[in-house]
Amino acid sequence: MNNKWMKPVTFLLLAGVIGGTGLTVAHTKVAHADAEKGKPFAAAAELKLDKNTYVIDQKSADVNGDKVADTVYLVGVKGKADDIYAADMNIVVQDGKTKAYSKTEMKDLGGYEGELTLLDFTGDHVADAFVKTATGGSGGIYNHVIATFADNKGKVIFGEEENEGIRYEGKFANGFKVEGKGTHLQQPLTLDVQANKELYQMAKLYDKDGKLLKKDDDLSVYSYPFGSLQPIDIDNNGTFELMGEQRIVGLNNTDTVSTLKSIWGFGSEGKWAPYEVEYSTFLLKHPNEAINVTPDANE
Repeated sequence: MNNKWMKPVTFLLLAGVIGGTGLTVAHTKVAHADAEKGKPFAAAAELKLDKNTYVIDQKSADVNGDKVADTVYLVGVKGKADDIYAADMNIVVQDGKTKAYSKTEMKDLGGYEGELTLLDFTGDHVADAFVKTATGGSGGIYNHVIATFADNKGKVIFGEEENEGIRYEGKFANGFKVEGKGTHLQQPLTLDVQANKELYQMAKLYDKDGKLLKKDDDLSVYSYPFGSLQPIDIDNNGTFELMGEQRIVGLNNTDTVSTLKSIWGFGSEGKWAPYEVEYSTFLLKHPNEAINVTPDANE
């Protein structure tokens, strides 16, 4: 996982991180395809995959547009069968008509408890592959990939860049506020952080009057990639959108200053855009949600 999404613990609008953004497809025909979820992938050797490649998830739907159901496998490399983490994940499609295999290459995709869902996100009435897997980091981030396989040609339409959602960057400001801007937002976004003012005073970020005491770069505020991203057909037309949730963090990973919720759709120009975005402002925060305060040794 990219370290820029990890903050060291030094203080108290509705609309994953994938290492690679493209897929290359190799076709080969093999005689057997019998593989089950949690079992070693039977065609690993023929497809030149690691010998420790296991089936993480498996679904069936027409993904190439020929009106015949195909078998889609989410596979990954594990140390042993019952491991919940898998590295070097790939999507493998067996053509339901020809029985040929298409192997997708997704560099550096790894995670815990990967899930595969087959739904139409583009509006062409052909299912696409949606992959979700947890990074396991303290930020609660998930990796997400959506790939299309029309005519057996794999193409990622949702990758690392899209998984960042609304990219918000800001700074703490006087008056217990955060001031910043976000991609896809038409105007600056100011956040009220008074719910944490007592803890911010303990961390010597603010004085009792709300005057900012610290101004170094460690006090930047930014959004994490999606912690949740779920398919949803908001207009019941058979084409699915994505409903996502992101955290905006302050002093460290535990300091959630706001939550962004958004709904995204895939446009005719081949780009994802938010239909609606909303954000939270805390009026009260439960003590269990409080940030950790570690005063400097010299203070």
